[in-house]
Amino acid sequence: MLVSDILALKTDFWKAKDDMNQETRFGILMLLALALLQMVLPVSPGMAADGFNGTTYILSKSEAEVIVPANGSSFNLTLPFKSEIVLFDSQGSEVPVEAKVHFWRGSYQYQVVSEERVKGHLNYTFPIADQRFVAYSEEGSAVRVILPTGYATGDPLLGKARPKPEEVETLGDRTVLIWTNPAKRTMIDVSFYRDDAPRAFRLFLLLLVFLAGVLALEHLASIRRLRSVREEADEDRDEEEGGL
Repeated sequence: MLVSDILALKTDFWKAKDDMNQETRFGILMLLALALLQMVLPVSPGMAADGFNGTTYILSKSEAEVIVPANGSSFNLTLPFKSEIVLFDSQGSEVPVEAKVHFWRGSYQYQVVSEERVKGHLNYTFPIADQRFVAYSEEGSAVRVILPTGYATGDPLLGKARPKPEEVETLGDRTVLIWTNPAKRTMIDVSFYRDDAPRAFRLFLLLLVFLAGVLALEHLASIRRLRSVREEADEDRDEEEGGL
């Protein structure tokens, strides 16, 4: 092969490698962009009260959207966090309000006032972490928790809801937990996980069992090798003593 042919092949190789690297970099950038988009997308703002007579919590991986039924012109809320509260009418249109907040004894006390009487719902969000949602129920008010798409709860090892929900429904591709009549100041605690997490966890346990079996067999094989070496050494020593 001529030197020029070798140089041409080398040039084609590096060109192909550069093209492959560019495709790889582009793929990585696309994955990062999709992940960032998933993080910054807002929680669905329109999943309103749809006739449910109680507080609804719509969960994502990083925050919870809260929907509270409203009927009047003045509303008081006490929250352990600071949030922007929005009022919607029954048609889903935002209603102008004046919100006052007062911090007292570790809680934010909100007074939300509109110029006219409104029948609709209040909406606000708060952050959640570690795939765990915790909130307190109000006396005489039902609670509905809507898990993120692709997530579940109920596994005794991976996480479950406490207290046990009275009803479990499906809303599209989401799991819905309902407590119809919780006692006053009952803490609703929901740990959730991806739908495929139980299967992955079982596979992980099987892998651990397999590795433990391999280590056990290797340990037995080592013991047998040591025993065989010891027996051979004893035989050689006996032969030497017999020859004397």
